[in-house]
Parts: sequence; C-alpha cells; structure tokens
Amino acid sequence: MTAARSQPNAKGRYDWGLLMVVSVLLLLGVVMVFSASYPRAMEGFDNPYYFVARQIVWLVIGVAALIVSARIPYTLWDRWSIPIMGVALLSLLFVIVIGTERFGSTRAYYNGSIQPSEPAKIAIIIYVSTWLTSKGRRIREAKAGLLPFGVLMGIVAVLIVLQPEISTAILIVATAAIMLFVAGADLKQLALVGVIATTTFLIVIRYSSYAADRIERYLASIGNPLASDEWQVSQGVQALMRGGFWGTGLGNGQAQQTGYLPVSWSDNIYGVIGEELGLLGTLLVILLFALLAWRGLRIALRSPDNFGMLLATGITTILILQALLNTAVIVAAAPPTGVTLPFVSYGGSSLVASLAGIGILLSISRYSVESTARAPQLGRYSYERVDLRRGNGRSRLSRPGRRSTARAGSYQSTTPRHPSVDDGRVRSSSSRTKGGGNP
Repeated sequence: MTAARSQPNAKGRYDWGLLMVVSVLLLLGVVMVFSASYPRAMEGFDNPYYFVARQIVWLVIGVAALIVSARIPYTLWDRWSIPIMGVALLSLLFVIVIGTERFGSTRAYYNGSIQPSEPAKIAIIIYVSTWLTSKGRRIREAKAGLLPFGVLMGIVAVLIVLQPEISTAILIVATAAIMLFVAGADLKQLALVGVIATTTFLIVIRYSSYAADRIERYLASIGNPLASDEWQVSQGVQALMRGGFWGTGLGNGQAQQTGYLPVSWSDNIYGVIGEELGLLGTLLVILLFALLAWRGLRIALRSPDNFGMLLATGITTILILQALLNTAVIVAAAPPTGVTLPFVSYGGSSLVASLAGIGILLSISRYSVESTARAPQLGRYSYERVDLRRGNGRSRLSRPGRRSTARAGSYQSTTPRHPSVDDGRVRSSSSRTKGGGNP
C-alpha cells in the first residue's frame, strides 16, 4: 500500500479567510434586511421583526447546511452527481405544475418560501463538474463535448425559462460555459455555444411578455435612468444618489420608509445599502465579493484533482455572477431580474443554497495539495492542473505529470496518481509513477 493510500485522514485546514468574508456578508445582510423591511413589516404584519426573524431562521438552517457540506468529503458529490441532478430536474419540472404563482411567475413551493432553482444551481454545477472531468481531453471533440453539453444545458434552461426565470437560466448557462472553458474545450466550440445561447435567449425574451416588457422599458431608460418608466430602475438610481458618499444612516433611508423601492429587503437591498451606508457601503460590498472570488479561485487552483478544481470554479463563478447582476440592476446597467444578492438579500432558498455551496468550497480547501506534504488521491480522476495562460485553441489544462512551475497560473501536484479515468480510458495500476509524471 502506498503512502498516499495509507494516509486517508491527512487533511489540511479549512479556508478561514473565505469563512470570514462570508460571515461579514451575513452580518451585513441581517442588519440591512431589518433596516430595509421593518416599515413594511409593521404595516403588513404589525411586527417590525417579521422579515428579519424569518431571515435568521433561514440563516441557522443555512449554517447547518454549511457545516454538514464542509464535513463531507467533496468527492462524495462526484459519486452521487447523477441522483442529485435527477432530483434537481424533477423539482424544476414539478414547480411548473404545482408551484405557487407570485409576481406573474411560478417559481416556488409552499407559498413562495422554497424556490427549487436555487439548490438546482449547486446540483447542476456538481453534475457538470463530474461530467466534464470524466471526459478528459475528449471534451474537445464535438460528439463527446459540445453536443451533449448543449443538450444538457438546453434541458435545464427550458425548465427554468418556463417558470419564467430567465435571469437564473442565463446565470447557470454562463457558469457552465466558463467551466467548459476551464476544462479545456476548444475556443471555436465555446464561441459556437455563446452564439447559440445568446440567440436562444434573445428569442425567448422577444416572445415572452414577462421579459420583453421589462427589456423594452429598460432600453428606453438608458439615456436617462431617472426618468425611466421602469420604476425599479429609476428608484434604485435615486436611492444611490440620496446616499452620497457617507449615506443617510441605518434606518434613515426613504426607499423603505416610503415604499419607493419595491421589495427593498430582497432584490433591491443593494440600493438600500447605497442610500443608508453611502458609496463607502457599496464599495465595501464589492470588496467583500472580490475577496470571495479570490478565495474561491485560490481553492480551485489548489484542489488535489480536476473534479475539485471544476467544482470550486463553478460555485465561485455563479456566486460572483449573481452578485454582479444584482448590483448592475441598481446602477441601471441591467434590467430588473429578480436575482438576489448572495448572503445579503432576504430569501431562504438562496441563502441556504449559497451557504451549502460555501461548505463545499471549505471541504475542497481541507484537501488542498499545499496544506499537507502528501495529500491523498481523493477523486477517481487524473491530476491535470489549470494553466490559464495557454491559448490558441489549446487546453487550459496542463498535461498529467507536467512539472513546470514557471508559468503563472499553473500548479503541479506532487501526489502519486492512482488508477483514474484519463481521456475516457481507465488507467491500470501498473501505469502509475511515483513522481506523478507521464507513464
């Protein structure tokens, strides 16, 4: 038995930097949800703590999900990726049939409290990570890569668009495309995916009265957002302007007190942050998400195998893209989407799913190849590492066993490779080398 196999419990430490960033976002979220919601809670429920109390309950559930997912070895998700994906697709299908209708769409169960598209984001990332890793370099072949990838994303997008929830479908497809790029897909294939996806979504928006009306009003307001017929756009910009540099102070904003900014504790909470905490508050939020992106991608680069690298990349990407889209709506850079600000906005499903995703990132960080002298082979896939500087249609993944550390962005594991799937073929134990080099 090799040394790597005899040390199954050799683990590193959790990424406490990531956990600290998320903790600050959660604390900020609780404070801002209360500040943004208490006037409406008093009017509608005669209880100023109605929304923040529910948020804290979901926060406790989310923290429990984070702890559980952080304690589970991340390779377990690889083994259960197909059942997880099946449950996610069924939940997206059933919500169209028996879901609760709110604000012109059918997106949730149980009176709008449980939104299946949120946990489905994580489930889809898990499945796509497993699928891409199993393909190896065959991902560059159209029959093995582009075509099945297109069919898979098409099924997912259709189920989400039918709710309708076009912004979430765009986030999922964009995240999966980035994962496909990192996995080494040919750039021509990626360009084709981009053209097809963009054309499809434009057609969907064109023939969807729900989305077309919002897009039309937003386009008419580009020259002057303050005079926009899209109420949410104009009020979001005005809230930022009232906040100025220092802000009006917690609880002193007009957006939530007068109801100018709709659902200010959820979709538009960034506008409340801008009004009450000013430019400094909005920049703090951007800084925190920039730090989250750094820690998440750092975990991806230090992952001991390809599955962990792609999984960490996908989770980090979808959280950052969602944050960017939410903030873009408030600054009138995008039409209203209904997408929440991760960890900050009011919303149970989004909060729990996001924290579960962070737990998976923490689990991956615990097995970082730089945290132990000889980290064990956890996955069943070969050790190909990211090299973001390579281009011209070549794979972003370096060859197995490559030892060059001169390039920025590349990292070579020193762990011996175990029997694994490489290029779609099962490698025999006799082909392994102790140095992790090419057989």
